Amino acid sequence: MSTAPREFDPLVDQLPSRFVVGIDLGTTNSAVAYVDTQERPWQVHTLAIPQLVAPGQVESRETLPSFLYQAAASELPDEALRLPWQTDGNTDRAPVGVMAREEGTSKPQRLIASAKSWLCHTGVDRTADLLPWHGAADIERMSPVEASSRYLRHMHDAWNARFPDQPLAEQDVVLTLPASFDEVARELTIEAARRAGLNRVVLIEEPQAAFYAWVHKHADDWDSLVSPGQSILVCDIGGGTSDFTLIRVRRSDAPGENVQFHRVAVGEHLILGGDNLDLALARHLEQKLTGGGKLPPHQWDVLVRRCRRVKETLLGEQPPESLTVNLPSSGSRLIGGATQV
Repeated sequence: MSTAPREFDPLVDQLPSRFVVGIDLGTTNSAVAYVDTQERPWQVHTLAIPQLVAPGQVESRETLPSFLYQAAASELPDEALRLPWQTDGNTDRAPVGVMAREEGTSKPQRLIASAKSWLCHTGVDRTADLLPWHGAADIERMSPVEASSRYLRHMHDAWNARFPDQPLAEQDVVLTLPASFDEVARELTIEAARRAGLNRVVLIEEPQAAFYAWVHKHADDWDSLVSPGQSILVCDIGGGTSDFTLIRVRRSDAPGENVQFHRVAVGEHLILGGDNLDLALARHLEQKLTGGGKLPPHQWDVLVRRCRRVKETLLGEQPPESLTVNLPSSGSRLIGGATQV
């Protein structure tokens, strides 16, 4: 599958956009929403994203898990990895989405996860091919930028399959990112979008996007819910980052406006989110498994992925009273019961 970016075309990139498209490029999950400007009244729709959920099984989901799995040559045939928009000989053997996440749970050395956290990691070369960190010897390592572009490319292709006459490259795209991203991370996000063929991109900070969504939800009465002098704290706790933005409500002198919103402060960057809950849970179980020692890297990676599933199950609707975590190894042991976590 070609991932070469489309060159800027002034005739195309200056055309009016029929759709306004929002992309949430998340650490754990990504999503696409859009407005058709020809629809009256305007409505926000969520794009159902076709993706592999198991070998040879494609389903559409409202979110795309931000995971990339590189299947071994002997593991699965091309037919089991083919997406609806791919043809024979043009199958990507590094699928993203649900199947990537599930397959990578037991084979983390072939899985790329949390690319967004690496994208803002100041302690590494974010353009270097370093993922997956404990990767198998036969896989293609890639940079956090390239991994992010693969997620965006999948959403790009899913859009074009749904709207072939309105390609995503010709639409105005709003892409979210943490408010605390530094300038390098912002530029690399734009680069990832460019590699995915998206040139008409505007960045918006995630807490501001969340606030705008709140205003939209309360379109009929939001102005009665706020008043000049108020401060609004937006907390966005995601898979890889915790983002805080303070918005001040001020009186407006503009005709037809009662108030204006001004962003006055942004929290310092915190690489702290759902991933850290997984790590804390895995560390707790590691201590019980080893009696205070350390697991080998491969077993540790498997344990972290399985702890993520435990966390999501326990925090979901109607959680079970207990769960069993099975860590396969030459000396497999079982840890049962959520009370031990």
